[in-house]
Amino acid sequence: QKLESVSHVLSPCQNKLVLNWKQPTHLLLSTGSAIMTITVCNLIVGFSLLFFVPSCRCYSTPIPQLLQVHSSTITQLKLDPRTAPNADDTFHHDMTYLRHILEFDVGDEEDDEGALKLLGAVQKTLSWRRGEGREICESAAKAIAEATEGGGWNNEPVLKAAPHSDKISQFISGKNIVTTTDRAGDLVYCIRAGAIDDVALMSAVTVEEMSEFFLYAKEVNTAVADMRSVSSGRFCRICTANDLSGVNLFGPASFRKALSLSSTKASTLYPAISAETFLLNLPKLLNALVKLFKPLFPRSVQAKLKFRQGPLNGVEELGEVARPGAKREIFLDEIEALRA
Repeated sequence: QKLESVSHVLSPCQNKLVLNWKQPTHLLLSTGSAIMTITVCNLIVGFSLLFFVPSCRCYSTPIPQLLQVHSSTITQLKLDPRTAPNADDTFHHDMTYLRHILEFDVGDEEDDEGALKLLGAVQKTLSWRRGEGREICESAAKAIAEATEGGGWNNEPVLKAAPHSDKISQFISGKNIVTTTDRAGDLVYCIRAGAIDDVALMSAVTVEEMSEFFLYAKEVNTAVADMRSVSSGRFCRICTANDLSGVNLFGPASFRKALSLSSTKASTLYPAISAETFLLNLPKLLNALVKLFKPLFPRSVQAKLKFRQGPLNGVEELGEVARPGAKREIFLDEIEALRA
């Protein structure tokens, strides 16, 4: 099935970020400024849904070649009873194994330590998919089948099947969150946090319910990325465009807690899926503090974290970038420039 674009699909999963607070900043902060800086860092970690992954040159290698190179390791995982596939699994086994292998940089040569880490990670993923996360995974698989029945994408069944959608969909829609594709074939997750009434949202749902919604969305996007990878032969990943215009610097901690809770799980459940993160249109206060906290990030993180003013400024509702038209073409040009 040809998936030209995937719209209105929330993809919130993010990897855990550790800041190196020991690195000197050569700046003395007042108590108020220190609190503000910590708040800003929390917002960046929470709202940006940071997709930081190890640098891996193999992402440009065609999928058939990657599967061939790692065929021995994949076969071992399939034969091991602890990681063997089940008939009722709802995911693409080879792609799932491959993403774990690439995340842990495990080749077919002898690497006992790496093999043990890989085995443990795959076991953890399969255990969640077949246990605690089974309902999420099965709902996502069924929704994707309905969404792609006509050969395109109908997001209605996807949103309807999301956990607690009856409450969350009142606040999250294509106006403030959308997932589409760039010209390279990767998924682009866009979010405008300032357009989400997070206070009302978190009054309607619990942290756990919001976290389940986020995990479901990540499951959908990963499944779509795997489908695109297999059909195109190109390794498909997800990059994030986070429009921070109008963001509430002091929004409810419960929303960020839900992001953190889902990210803790998703960072291990969905490896080697994430590309760059773009933080766009920061408010003046945030923009002024960027130079302060950006040096605290590891260099590998800084390379994937880009700040820009301008992209998405002329877009009233994010759904516009997923529909054919001038605004989509402008957005694709901007993403292409950011990824260059």
